Amino acid sequence: MSGQMSAGEIRELIGTILLCLMGIALVLWIIRRNWSLIKEICTDENGNFDPLGGLERHFTQDSANSGAEQTPEEVTADEDFMQVLYRQKGAQMADFDPVRDLIREHIIFHGRVQGVGFRYQAMYAARSFELTGWVENLPDGSVEMEVQGTAMGIGRLLTHMQSGHWIRIDKMDIEEMPVKPGERGFGVRGY
Repeated sequence: MSGQMSAGEIRELIGTILLCLMGIALVLWIIRRNWSLIKEICTDENGNFDPLGGLERHFTQDSANSGAEQTPEEVTADEDFMQVLYRQKGAQMADFDPVRDLIREHIIFHGRVQGVGFRYQAMYAARSFELTGWVENLPDGSVEMEVQGTAMGIGRLLTHMQSGHWIRIDKMDIEEMPVKPGERGFGVRGY
């Protein structure tokens, strides 16, 4: 047996090396895109980098907060959206069917909504709830969305987005818009 590699073995080795380099590049890209969030989570009260302690604090704080927030007086995202919708519709509500009738909403999301997969999660959820429209990052760190469908479908979308793992919605500005007949699909705008 000679110490030389065959051409097939060399190609396989080069393929493995390229695959490893692509994996490393992907990890570095993810870290770069989410560096501010990583620093926020992995820094202790004194500003020292403590990834394990930071992750433990972050997840125990999230679970403690979610338990504290679940009080009987709190409304769910579905109820919150429906209350906004009822205010918008006013006197028309007697004839309005939230399961049947189409509406269109312009929504600005504020909070931790960029760099956390918000737009793509919104796109996949909107498509699964048979909604149409678009979502886009804004320069001020908020996310803009126009969404069209049934009120129940939009309510489900908002509930889904508020339960996102890294997403934190602090405030939503919701404004009713005219329905766009014939609109198809839901997409992501911008970079």
